[in-house]
Amino acid sequence: MHRPLRRLALAVAVTASLATPATGQSLLDRTPNLSGGWLGETGTLQFNFLHRFSVSAAPTRKVSNTPTFLLSYRLPVPVVVGFNYATSSDVVTTPPLPNEWEAFARYARFGGAVQLGYNQAAKSADAELTLGRRVGPVRLLAVGRFLSKGYGSDTTRYAIGGGATLRLHRWVALAGDFTTLLDRRPGEKAAWGAALQLAIPYSPHTFSLQVTNTTAATLQGASRGANKVRGGFEFTIPFTLSRYFGKRRATAENGGVGAAAGGAPAEMRQMAFSPARIEIAAGTTIVWTNQDQLVHTVIADDGSWNSGDVAPGATWSRKFDTPGTYAFHCTPHPFMTGVVVVK
Repeated sequence: MHRPLRRLALAVAVTASLATPATGQSLLDRTPNLSGGWLGETGTLQFNFLHRFSVSAAPTRKVSNTPTFLLSYRLPVPVVVGFNYATSSDVVTTPPLPNEWEAFARYARFGGAVQLGYNQAAKSADAELTLGRRVGPVRLLAVGRFLSKGYGSDTTRYAIGGGATLRLHRWVALAGDFTTLLDRRPGEKAAWGAALQLAIPYSPHTFSLQVTNTTAATLQGASRGANKVRGGFEFTIPFTLSRYFGKRRATAENGGVGAAAGGAPAEMRQMAFSPARIEIAAGTTIVWTNQDQLVHTVIADDGSWNSGDVAPGATWSRKFDTPGTYAFHCTPHPFMTGVVVVK
């Protein structure tokens, strides 16, 4: 077996033991140059804006900008499809091609993810294997990459890397990574990145302040470092299309499909109450579970009951003894509304 292939196979075999089921898919669970195998929620259109810049030496001190735009969509199966578009890219320099497109599809299952794609600038079919494991507040990541035509002029190239995120708080994490081509050429550097990752409270957005030596977020751009250190930021904007399109949500009825023993289950998922209308018999307890990555509340429109903050993964319940119709909402997200009908 070719030496780079042996090294890549060994790295994948060693890191396979890291695999555990993936959790949240915000910036708090990945690093600047590793995808972390994220998919996003089903039916969600994801827009990420990644902006990096460098400053030239004195006396000019010119600021050079390298933005990358990601647009993707999570299918009903555990697959996300999308593309990256990078401007001022340095992936292909002969002849110079400053704009870079990368179309990709990513499949994630059992703590691992496989990504396949095509880089238009390099005319290269690329692939990535990601493995992850959470150990308390730390998430460990390992990656192996295959570039069929690395950087537009080379033959097949391989890269391996790793990284980690450290959750300091529900809304704050630190992240870092290191990736290297297995056969670096003169002038090629290992890629590295460090970041302060922030979730914006009471919103589905996350924000990252980064320092790195890479330019773009494509597989080729994130596998090779440069001599310049770049600052930058990333901002994620998910659009939950199922909130606007698709079938109306089902109604939960006491004793019907999905009803829990002694109660009725309900969820906060994809920035909506599901189901939005719950019909129960008097004396039934409803248990709401927050399946989103941000805090929600369940509050009666007339103010007669209030859940307080329901953290991601947490539950809140209330028993309804008196027949009537009870409208409720989420205070941080007033478009999230629902009704309980007690018979």
